Amino acid sequence: MKLFVILFLSATLLIGLTKFEETYTVYESGDYEKSFKAFKTLAEEENDLDAAYILAYMYEHGEGCVANNKKAAHWYKIASKGYYYKDKDNRRRDIYKEQTKLYNSLKKSWDHETDTTIRQYSQALYNITAYDTNYFLPISYRGNGNYNTTNGHKALNTETEFQLSIKYDFKANIFGFDEIYSVGYTQLSYWQLYADSAYFRETNYNPEIFVTLPVLKIYDSKFIRAFRFSFAHQSNGRGGDEERSWSYLSVSTFLQYEWLFTELKLWLPVASLRYNEDLMDYMGYGHLKFIIPYKKHLTKLLLRSGFHGKHAIELNYSHPIFARDDLFLYVKGFSGYGESLIDYNNNVNKVGIGFSISR
Repeated sequence: MKLFVILFLSATLLIGLTKFEETYTVYESGDYEKSFKAFKTLAEEENDLDAAYILAYMYEHGEGCVANNKKAAHWYKIASKGYYYKDKDNRRRDIYKEQTKLYNSLKKSWDHETDTTIRQYSQALYNITAYDTNYFLPISYRGNGNYNTTNGHKALNTETEFQLSIKYDFKANIFGFDEIYSVGYTQLSYWQLYADSAYFRETNYNPEIFVTLPVLKIYDSKFIRAFRFSFAHQSNGRGGDEERSWSYLSVSTFLQYEWLFTELKLWLPVASLRYNEDLMDYMGYGHLKFIIPYKKHLTKLLLRSGFHGKHAIELNYSHPIFARDDLFLYVKGFSGYGESLIDYNNNVNKVGIGFSISR
């Protein structure tokens, strides 16, 4: 019964659409007459700037109406003026400009839908809110072994997993290299929702500060797109015998070859590992991640290798749902060591399904 309730609530959260999104879905289906009337109402009665812009485009190209350049110019002016005054006092405009330069440095695909997926992924890396993937998996099932006992609780193999990951870009282009300075925070939680007395089995906290440096301003690289330099800390916040934590410096290299994106990340501990002295034996000193966008699909494969054969592989897949570009079906699979800090030395095979709000 509890499983049914959580799935029902999840589905309910996914259904809500704005009037603009509903109208844009009608527009994309090719019903120009119906969408023209709806965009006109949104633009005139609700001052929707997005609707005003598309209304201008429809007047310009005669979609759902008789082409009229004068009316097109009128609505373009309203949209442009509205966007300007809405954003002119936003102190983050300089950062947005540098983010745009970074996106524009990427090679574009021959396919429009693939380009849209590339834009969504690249902006998820460099926008003002989303950092790593933000997801919620109502069902996450472990197919082997058992979790460590937590405060006398024996964990079930089926649980709920979710991640919150945000960042704040606080400065840009100090030294003229189009660099972006950011602070980030990622929290990954494992919730024993289906236990008789639901509790959080483990939560990992990961604050960091980093700078992202596009390479185009420095030299015209054929494959390398950006570097990221970071200082971070990760902990489960428990203290005592169950404390797991470490601090580290890292450097990431982002590469692109055609439609394939790659991240090579290397890290080095900079503080005592007294709570988990053998952590690096399981986590290694870096990972290799492949990101594959195709049309509306996005697949990510992460590979990590520690010492003594302690490996890990993670495979993620996402696809837009309900005709939206900000809500995605999300499937996650993991096999190996280091899935969570409390079980870093415990081999885990796990699969989960749910949704994400960033890519």
